[in-house]
Amino acid sequence: MRRQGWALCLALALGCTPEPSPRPDGGTDAGDNTDVLNGSSPFARTVLDEAARELQPLALAVGPGDVVGVAYFSRVGDTKNYELRFLEWKNGKASQPEVVATVEVINGVSVAYDSSGKAAVSYLGGGNDQSVDWVQSDLAVAYRNGPGSWTPRIVATKSNDVATGNNLADSGFLVGLNSAIVFDGTKAYVAYRDGHNGQFGKQDWEGSDLELAEGGPTSWGRKMVAMSADTKSGYGGHISMVLGDGKQPALVHDQVTDGADARGHNILFQKRKADGSWTAPLHVQTVYDTQLGPSLAWDSQVGYGVAAVDRTSNKLTYTFSKDGVTWTEPDPVFQSGAGGWYPSLAFDPTMHEPHIAYYICSNSSSANEQSCDPRVDELRIFALIEGNWRDVLVDAAGGWGSKLAFLSTGKRVVAYRAPDTGVVKLAVEP
Repeated sequence: MRRQGWALCLALALGCTPEPSPRPDGGTDAGDNTDVLNGSSPFARTVLDEAARELQPLALAVGPGDVVGVAYFSRVGDTKNYELRFLEWKNGKASQPEVVATVEVINGVSVAYDSSGKAAVSYLGGGNDQSVDWVQSDLAVAYRNGPGSWTPRIVATKSNDVATGNNLADSGFLVGLNSAIVFDGTKAYVAYRDGHNGQFGKQDWEGSDLELAEGGPTSWGRKMVAMSADTKSGYGGHISMVLGDGKQPALVHDQVTDGADARGHNILFQKRKADGSWTAPLHVQTVYDTQLGPSLAWDSQVGYGVAAVDRTSNKLTYTFSKDGVTWTEPDPVFQSGAGGWYPSLAFDPTMHEPHIAYYICSNSSSANEQSCDPRVDELRIFALIEGNWRDVLVDAAGGWGSKLAFLSTGKRVVAYRAPDTGVVKLAVEP
């Protein structure tokens, strides 16, 4: 038996080796009982893109009519270039992958649908702005006109696009890191990290700012959400954003002080007020290593929920707040071996219960991202049912960087990458 169903182990786990950059393939091919276990899973799994074979970011969104959109990166042959690809799934059928853009620099991706059903993808695009290292350095949003047809828009190019009067905050060319996009009707909100000149620790990474663009597709306004500047707070490391109470955007982010996409710490919450201003960063939870960042979701009855893993202890937690001000103590959902990784939170639209997709790497707490055990690694979902956390198997072959969402029917859908090959997969609850 690879792992006992939903037993929880709250014993403190040992720290693990940080994940290097670029992200490597995880796990190795080996004989196990994957097929047997998957036979008892309630999910139907399919490979969306066999050609995409690296562990690079992906994003998931559900649009009107339960169409599912997935955005992800795939290397172009043996070159340095990557295609940012998009495909749709509906009623058991997936479309052919479409090329949204070709980039050399990968730093996050996000996808969303507006109320008319048009998809948009945010990413790091544009030109290098005379930089040698940052071939792409601008916040870009590509709008889908129809199957295979995309129009890219450059939304922000310079740090002083959001002028503050602070010399550090207004200096630089690297904007659009780890962006997150949501829609209110046809109006887009895009949160992003301003990495200034993308080179030095204290000047650029510790002084990074969290900013927001709104509008689109051709007219944008930009605002400061959280300014690090002289405080050296490293805001906006990994961003998760939702349209929350009053249809106002709300987000969580972590603090990253030593790189563009390095490991972060702590979880900070902010939301936009009715007058258009933003609340100050609220420290929701102390986390020493957020891995790929926290996950935020919103429910009309529960309020805001956050799932996060502390990679130093492999402890997966859940906390929530009705108003975004007063938060519950983090609930320890999972802590056993090396696991609880890459959490993605979504609320059941009917039962209003939190569900968290997460990855189990190994029974050994000392395992790192390069040594996951293929006989043990699994992709699972924990759900809080009548006050108890219960889990279900999604894929016995594991799942890297999973993204969880609900269809209007209450069925769950998960996009992820195979840990051993990086191929893009989708699991759907029939």
